[in-house]
Amino acid sequence: MTRKERVVFFIALITCVVAGLFVTTNAYYGATEEVPATGGSFTEGIVGQPTSISPLIASASDADMAATELLFPRLGDIMASFTESPDRTVISVTLKKKLTWDDGKPLTADDIVFTVETVQDLTVRSPQAGAWQGVIAEKTNDDEVRFTLRAPYAFFDTVMRKLKIAPQHIFGAIPAANLRLSKYNLEPVGAGPWKFKGMTTERDGFITKMDFVPNPHYYGAPPFISTFSLRFYPNEEQAIAAFNARRIDGVGGIEAKDAEALVIEHRLASVSLPRYYAVFFNPNTHPALKNKVVRQALGMAVDRKKITRDVFNDYAAAAEGPLTPQTAGYDATVYAQTGDHIQNPSRLGQAEADAKQLLENDGWLINPEDGVRYKTIGKNRIKLEFTAIVPDLPFLTRVMAIIKNDWAAIGVKITISPMSVEDMQKGPLKTRNYEMVVFGNILKDNPDVFVFWHSSQKFYPGLNLAMYDNKQVDIILTELQKAKVLDTKQLKKLQELIRNDAPAAFLVNPNYLYALPNNLRGFNAESIISPADRLTGAGSWFVRTKRQFKK
Repeated sequence: MTRKERVVFFIALITCVVAGLFVTTNAYYGATEEVPATGGSFTEGIVGQPTSISPLIASASDADMAATELLFPRLGDIMASFTESPDRTVISVTLKKKLTWDDGKPLTADDIVFTVETVQDLTVRSPQAGAWQGVIAEKTNDDEVRFTLRAPYAFFDTVMRKLKIAPQHIFGAIPAANLRLSKYNLEPVGAGPWKFKGMTTERDGFITKMDFVPNPHYYGAPPFISTFSLRFYPNEEQAIAAFNARRIDGVGGIEAKDAEALVIEHRLASVSLPRYYAVFFNPNTHPALKNKVVRQALGMAVDRKKITRDVFNDYAAAAEGPLTPQTAGYDATVYAQTGDHIQNPSRLGQAEADAKQLLENDGWLINPEDGVRYKTIGKNRIKLEFTAIVPDLPFLTRVMAIIKNDWAAIGVKITISPMSVEDMQKGPLKTRNYEMVVFGNILKDNPDVFVFWHSSQKFYPGLNLAMYDNKQVDIILTELQKAKVLDTKQLKKLQELIRNDAPAAFLVNPNYLYALPNNLRGFNAESIISPADRLTGAGSWFVRTKRQFKK
């Protein structure tokens, strides 16, 4: 064989080998599929400190709720089936078989009854107390619980399914008044896909990290990720710096303005949630706020487009009423007809002029000395001058700066009084001692807004921050809770009434922003109703894959 022949032979041989490998590789990839593989880790950064990760007393903070979501099952997760009496007042729930806490102790109907009775105890101060008052929980056997309601409640199914269960064998011997002192609030025993492994603290007691591993006693499929961790930071700036330095893999609840500071490759989940911020008016502390025209003008004058654009970088929508577009029964036509020009193109750009006209027609005059409107009623000269208590959150500070200018333009002066959320809850929200208060309402995946707008909820622990009292609204809210099917006509009427009465200036419906690594798979944004829901499916997340032959 000549040299030329040998070269040709080897080229042909290599070509055949390469072609064979190509065919084999194509055949392999055609016959196999990529599937999740066990292993790897995930660390999420959270701003704030956990105070309790017991489902009995956990606060609504992201730090508390994130850990609670990883560890504790919802009743809907461990439910095999349920039945309902014809009058819908007796619900019997059958649990899945062989449920176990992560310490090996059985999870039974006793735990369900204990959880309900404990959150009902007002000395415990459980955030869930309101939803469970008047419900009798009884064990019928180890795997069955019976709930008896005083009256039919159309939304009980949602409340029942979302109840997080606490272990009776851990908390049952602790007096209710001492539950908040238990070490198990930060050393939890759960029954979710993850098991608490330990935490790291600094000398000053600041909790820097919590680690979780797959729960070997979990009733469902084990998590793919081998170690799940939460890292805690005192502020958002430090959390974002850690993300950019790849010390954490994800960070949630970031402000829209900070999204641009995420400089490494990532994907940003922007989730629209059923929640909103509003300025709630208290008619009992300032005579002008008893006047519907004043309240309507205040709501009308707010430039919501500017708020969503300048404060939230358009990761938000204008809030328009007591329901949001994510809530069943929301009716956009209500706001298109009577709104503040958000959905009314014919009046776009006329909000300020229309608000001024409303006030002038009602007799509110401009004081040339300070530009503040006033009106003489009897012997009293009433000025449109108010103080608004506002949570000391940076984004709300920017929102209120816009509102202050909007209201000044129509002759209304507002003094902004910042306060920590904790101090607000201990003080003015409890005593209702404020003229205006800025706060957020978190709705559910159902339109039950009784606690926010029924007159019975005007005082603590109710959440009717506007001290709103409308007998027709009360009737609708009560009837909605009893209805067998969702009454959309009543819900539309509810929105119309509250819209017209203007007990609050509805501001903005901000998106929840969650930064994640590109290699994380299994995350599902569609099921998120509240921020903690992002972790509901964390057991199905994975960062590693393998190939297996197709079935």
